[in-house]
Amino acid sequence: MNIIIFEDVASNAKKYQDGKKQKSTTSVLIPEHSIIQLDSDDYRNFSIVHERKYEQPSNSILSTGEISFYDISYDMDEAITKCKCPKICPYFKKAEPVKQILRNVSGVFRSGMNAIMGQTGCGKSSLLDILAHRKDRRGLHGQILVDGLPPPDSFKYMVGYVIQKDTICETLTVQENLMFSANIRLPKEVSYTERVERVMKIISNLGLESCADTKIGTEFIRGVSGGERKRTCIGMELVLAPKIFFLDEPTTGLDATTARNVMQCLSDLSKEGRTIIFSIHQPSYSIFKLFDTITLLCQGEMYYHGQTKDLLDYFSRQSFTCESHDNPADFVINILIDAGQKAGALEKLKLAYENSSMSENIIELKRKQLAIDHFTRSTGQKSGKPVQPLWKEIYYVSERTLKNTFRNPVLLLAQLGVAITIGFLIGLVFFDLQRTIDPGVQDRLGAIFMIVATQMFSTMTELETLIKERALFVHEHSSGYYRTSTFFLTKVLWDILL
Repeated sequence: MNIIIFEDVASNAKKYQDGKKQKSTTSVLIPEHSIIQLDSDDYRNFSIVHERKYEQPSNSILSTGEISFYDISYDMDEAITKCKCPKICPYFKKAEPVKQILRNVSGVFRSGMNAIMGQTGCGKSSLLDILAHRKDRRGLHGQILVDGLPPPDSFKYMVGYVIQKDTICETLTVQENLMFSANIRLPKEVSYTERVERVMKIISNLGLESCADTKIGTEFIRGVSGGERKRTCIGMELVLAPKIFFLDEPTTGLDATTARNVMQCLSDLSKEGRTIIFSIHQPSYSIFKLFDTITLLCQGEMYYHGQTKDLLDYFSRQSFTCESHDNPADFVINILIDAGQKAGALEKLKLAYENSSMSENIIELKRKQLAIDHFTRSTGQKSGKPVQPLWKEIYYVSERTLKNTFRNPVLLLAQLGVAITIGFLIGLVFFDLQRTIDPGVQDRLGAIFMIVATQMFSTMTELETLIKERALFVHEHSSGYYRTSTFFLTKVLWDILL
C-alpha cells in the first residue's frame, strides 16, 4: 500500500489532494487513495472528501482486496432467556453463561486462495462471518481493516458471500437466476445489453454453458447437478465483480470430482486478482494443492497462518512428520485434535506459533496499519440506499414469483383442486335456494360467510412456499438484493391475485 506524507494541523481546516500540501506543520501518514480534510479542533479526526455511493459498488474502494484483522474475539451468550422482555419480567431471566468462540485471532488475507481449516466447532464459519460483516457485533471485539482502512458500513454489500447451503430459486434456470441477480443488484447505469453480456461471461467462466437453460431442480423437477448448483450460487455473487469473495464450506455435500471442479473454478477466479477466503473441512490432496495460504484454528485460537508450501516444514520443526502417503490436510487437523486431548500439548503449539516469524509479521503489520488507522478511523462510509427503486424491485421479484408459481405443478394443481372442490361443495350445500325474504336471505348470508371463511383457510396452502422462500429471502436480503418491504408486498400481492 502506497503512503503519502501530508503535513500540518493548523487553526483552520485545510484540504490535501494527491500529495500536494498547501500549508505545513506536523507530519501525518495517510494512504495514497484517500483524500482527506483536516479539522483544527481535533487533528485525529479525518473524513474523506469525495463521496462513495453504494448505488454502484466500485472495486476502487477495494483497490487491492487485502483484508487484515487484529485481536478478533467473539463471545456468545449460551443460554436463552425464557422471557422476551426481561426488563418487564426479570424473574424469568436465566443466567447467561458466555461461550467464547474466538480468542485474539489476527491475520491478513491477500489475493489468492485463502483456506480456513480446523475441526468442527473451532470457529471457522464465525471468523468468516465476522470478516464479511455478517455477525452481530454484540460480543465482538477487535479490528478489521480493508486495504489498511476501516471498511465502510456497506462493506457486506460490496463483497461476494456464498453460504454453505445452496439457497437459490429452484424453478428458474441457471441463466434466469443470474439475470435476476444482475437486474436487481446492478445500477441503472449498466444497460440491459451489458448485463446480459456480463451474465454470459460468468456462465462461460464457470463452465455452465451446457446447463444454462436447465432449471436448478426441486423434489419434483429434475435439474442440474450439485456442482453446477454450487457454481450457479457463486455466479450469483460474481455479477458484482467483487474483489473479495467469501465461501462457507463450498465442498460440503459434493463428491470428490465435483468438489475438485468447484475449487478449481475458485482458483481460476483468484488468478484474476480476487481475494478468495473460504472455510473447508478435510479437503482432498488435489484440492489442498490449490491453496495459497492456510489458517488453522482450534478451540477458537490460531495455530498457523501462512503459506501452504511452508506448512509441513513448520510442523516438522515441532517434531511432527507427515508420511509420504498422508494427506497434509488430514495430518495437521489430526495434530490439533490429538493435542487438544493431551494436557499442555495445545499450549505448546500455541506458544510455538506466537514465537514464529508468521506471528511477528502480523504484529509488525498491525503496528504499521493501526498507526495509520489512528488518523483515519472516521473514514467509514454510511450505508447507502438500495440500488433499484422500490417499484423496480417489486417488478423483478414479481416476475420471479410468477415463474416460480407456474413452474411448480404440484402447488398449482393443489391450489386449483382446493378451489374447485370447495366451490363444488358450497354450491351443492346452497343449491336451489328459496327466493323468500326470511329463509332466502339467511341462506344467502350463510353462503357468503362460507365463501369468505373457506377463502381464508385456503391460504394455508401458501405456508409451505413461505417456509421454503424464507431461507431465500434471508440470504438475499442479507446480501442487499432488495428491501424487506419488497418481498412481503410482492408476496401479498400475488397471493391475493392467484
